[in-house]
Amino acid sequence: MTRLRWMNKLVATLTVTLVSGVWAGPALAHEHRTVGAVRMTVGWVDEPTYAGLKNAVQLLLADASTKPITGASDTLKVQVIFGSQKTAPLELEESARRPGEYEAAIIPTRPGTYTFRFVGTVNGQPIDQSFTSSETTFDPVVAPAAIEFPVQDPSVGDVAELVTRVAARAQAANAATTAGVTRATTVGVAGIVVGLIGIIIGMSARRRATG
Repeated sequence: MTRLRWMNKLVATLTVTLVSGVWAGPALAHEHRTVGAVRMTVGWVDEPTYAGLKNAVQLLLADASTKPITGASDTLKVQVIFGSQKTAPLELEESARRPGEYEAAIIPTRPGTYTFRFVGTVNGQPIDQSFTSSETTFDPVVAPAAIEFPVQDPSVGDVAELVTRVAARAQAANAATTAGVTRATTVGVAGIVVGLIGIIIGMSARRRATG
């Protein structure tokens, strides 16, 4: 191989590597998968991902030559799964940041493992693929305590669970007590529940404002 041909080959290789790196660069913590003629890169828009803060499912689509695939928002949807709970299919919107990038906004409200299931078609190719967060794919959702300052507030989920428990105790108290005791207990517990609900609303508004 002549020196000129060797240099041309080196430049071509570096160009392909650079272009591929620019396309996939922001998705280093994502999961990459090739499905037929479609390359899928999946994760969260913001990582680390904190419970109670606004985020979005992120999908990057490209063909076998790493060329971004556009126009898939009309034919592909995503469903977010947490344990036994599932969202309705969510619309994927094309991002203005770069071609081939799609997002579906969501606020994950509990720490843990999430699965994104993509169903539909891309360039006429059927797609039914599930991607699950893990240490080797994309980030599981974590509690926001690590980034809270100057104090660590209870999460919206923690307060909601507390309200549920208090409400259940209030119902039990109403059924078990009588006369004046019943009324006093009901009024007292109802005040606690109302106060906790106010805390939840305030925390939710604050987190949305900072999300």
